[in-house]
Amino acid sequence: PRWRRGMQPDGGCHYHGVSQSLSSLLETPMRFLVTNDDGVHAPGIAILAEAVAQFGAATVIAPDEPASGCSHLVNTGRPLKLTEHGENRYSIDGSPADCARVGALYLDTDADWIVSGVNHGGNLGVDIFMSGTVAAVREAAWLGLPGIAFSQYRKTPGEFDWSKTGRWVSRVVEQLVEDELPPGAFWNVNFPDLTDEGREPQIVFCGLEYGHLQMEYHHEDGALHYRGVYHDRSRNPGSDVDVCFSGDIAVTQILPQTTAH
Repeated sequence: PRWRRGMQPDGGCHYHGVSQSLSSLLETPMRFLVTNDDGVHAPGIAILAEAVAQFGAATVIAPDEPASGCSHLVNTGRPLKLTEHGENRYSIDGSPADCARVGALYLDTDADWIVSGVNHGGNLGVDIFMSGTVAAVREAAWLGLPGIAFSQYRKTPGEFDWSKTGRWVSRVVEQLVEDELPPGAFWNVNFPDLTDEGREPQIVFCGLEYGHLQMEYHHEDGALHYRGVYHDRSRNPGSDVDVCFSGDIAVTQILPQTTAH
């Protein structure tokens, strides 16, 4: 298998500067494919590319327009237009899963990891089945490439400090690239929206929340309008929703689907 490092995680941790593991990673640079579902010009992907560049070479391949919520859509019935935006930075007129395919099979066949995000908004619990951010990493995992999907939960309105998200990405990447994944599995990571600027969140390994969002539809002006409050969703203790909403970094290992007997 292409993934080859480390041991399974056993709990949360704190960051205390450049560790011995980071030093060893810098001695053996890795190759990262970087994608998202918010589009090639989104701030989250710039932060992600900058963060993983600390550990090796980064090639960006993202949708040319936002494709949020497209799930695992792929395009096989038409050509995909590849546009170059600078050195090792590309977009295609396709989906995040298309980006994973093009990246792994065409742009960088020697990539070690794929990372996706940082999504503008959470991808917690059942969101992983609808998220384009997560679908890109899932597609790469099926192709034999381990990966991490990153999302930034947003609750407070207004401007957002992406620089702190970048610091958290570095912490998580440093830890997860040292951990071995089962074939076909990948990581899903959600960062909290912290109002306490003095608090540094822990990295917590946790399971998925399987409760659905609370939602309803209202009929107005001859059409049905969706209404749901993301922050009011169910949050069983210890689930990824509960960890993220409580102010820590939720890290979940997603295993490949199994075939029903």
